[in-house]
Amino acid sequence: MRQEEEFDSFYRATRLDLLHQTFALTGDLAAAQSAVRDAYVAAWHHWRKVSGYDDVGNWVRPRAWRLAQRRHTARLWHRTKGLGPGHKAVLDALHKLPAMQRRVLLLVELARLPVDGAARELGLAPDATRVHFQTGSAHLQQVLETDATGLRMRLLTLGEVSERSPLPRPSILRREGRKRRRSHTLIAGAVVTFLAVGSGALAHEPAEKAVPEAKAVAPPAARESGSPEPRATLPSAADLLRAGDLEPIARAGQEWRVTRTHSNTAGSGINTVCQAARFADPHGLAAMVREFGTRKPRRTAVQSIEISGSEARATDAYATARGWYSGCPDGEVQLLRAYDVEGVGDRANVFTFRSWTGPTTHAVALARVGQVLTTTAVETARAEPPRLRGVVRTLATSVRSVCERAGRSDCDRRPRVSAVAPPPSGEEPGILAEVDLPAIGLKKPWVGTEPAPARNNPSATTCDRASFVAEGARRTRTRTFLVPGARLPARFGLTESYGDFRDAKAAMSFLATVRGRFARCEDRDLATDVRDPRRFRNRAQGTDGSTWTLVTEVSDAEAVVSKVGLVRVGSDVAHVTFFPAEGANLSGAQFRAMLLRAADRLRELD
Repeated sequence: MRQEEEFDSFYRATRLDLLHQTFALTGDLAAAQSAVRDAYVAAWHHWRKVSGYDDVGNWVRPRAWRLAQRRHTARLWHRTKGLGPGHKAVLDALHKLPAMQRRVLLLVELARLPVDGAARELGLAPDATRVHFQTGSAHLQQVLETDATGLRMRLLTLGEVSERSPLPRPSILRREGRKRRRSHTLIAGAVVTFLAVGSGALAHEPAEKAVPEAKAVAPPAARESGSPEPRATLPSAADLLRAGDLEPIARAGQEWRVTRTHSNTAGSGINTVCQAARFADPHGLAAMVREFGTRKPRRTAVQSIEISGSEARATDAYATARGWYSGCPDGEVQLLRAYDVEGVGDRANVFTFRSWTGPTTHAVALARVGQVLTTTAVETARAEPPRLRGVVRTLATSVRSVCERAGRSDCDRRPRVSAVAPPPSGEEPGILAEVDLPAIGLKKPWVGTEPAPARNNPSATTCDRASFVAEGARRTRTRTFLVPGARLPARFGLTESYGDFRDAKAAMSFLATVRGRFARCEDRDLATDVRDPRRFRNRAQGTDGSTWTLVTEVSDAEAVVSKVGLVRVGSDVAHVTFFPAEGANLSGAQFRAMLLRAADRLRELD
């Protein structure tokens, strides 16, 4: 069969399903339609390569989804008008799910991928993907008042809307693909030739000849934004870090070595913790990755460089990568700290994480310089993590050569680091996210319920009887976190609620009232002991909070323990209650740290 016939057959067989999926993903039929069209144009552009894949749909679908989401966001969350009540109800329910739950659910239900296949496509662990699917499916079944079979049928009805949207004939897509191929030949050739400069730096790594052959593509993104920067401004493989550049993050007597250099076009493409996709800019000109390792203790590091077609697209790529780390989809790490770094490139951040699968820490530093995004990540197993100063110095070194290559004069500024509240997680603003919670000895991830109004404050205890609504809060939200699949008592879990009051004075009054109730609790409730009351305040950060441990006797042989904390930021108050279990507990310091993270999340409401 000729290539044209193969493509046309593939397009006709899959186009309606793909349009259905992208419409369900965004609720924006115009964005879905243009994204599907461009994804098939790209498929014909690369047909000689992609037609040999086991499933070409696995190549086209991720591109269509990314394009649809990007264009939908640019349209200010436009939603297709004129939908029937049934279709609108399904879309409303879908788009109240966290983004990752929605993507997993649609991959399994509409794309018909197995959970492991969805995990590979999204760069998630299979167990975390399974939890996302089960949680999202259960929530939709409850909202739509149906069962698992009925849910899939409701999702399928969205195809009734998408099928009314016209798609072009395959001959039109092939014509656009041919034009694109011709226009890209000159750009791609120029960039590939340039990337070959510096290939001598790889002469000691004969197994890795992939970097000069990175085949930097200049897809529609490059064409739309004009020609790329002059060749002399783009980095090459010679600008990647060398083993000696990692000395600031080495331990005494430890020697780093380069283990691999490649263009990130093979394998899963996932090189760092929390990375959600192969590229932050899937339409970039080129990418390069260098991996490092040490022995005793085992540590690994990786640097990646992505070159976008313009500074605007590199800015978008930086925002995408920053979102990976601030709202980590991994499901098995805790975000410890976030830092802003000034004086390194145009924008830079550092994130630190703790893994649940063992005493492993991760430090990820990323920066943008012009149209280049560089990321350096260090993983440390069973040993102290590198010092922040060393991580920042290594990031500065990775940026310097890129900066100098671009002929800039601001490459040698001294880095200035400041701890900051984590950027928004991508989940509900103002309330704790799954990435904020520690492992506390469990091997399964926390899963949060969908945030809802706290009409009856589920964080309240018999001591405080705190009601945000009764005390005049204008807006309330609550969320409960559990660990599905873990063998834990039914009472185990963590609940956070918050109230937004009319002003700081009203919030202070609410907090003072609750503190007074805790002070009188033992006199009022003889079965409850109030232990370890602590108050903390940081005037510079504007936080004021308290924590208590409650021990309530429910019988002669049993007592229930709970940890309770409240924290105020301006006119907002968060109320966190945690019921531990044997082998799954938080120390006092851990609980206070989590309460401070709740305060960080409250600042997102400003």
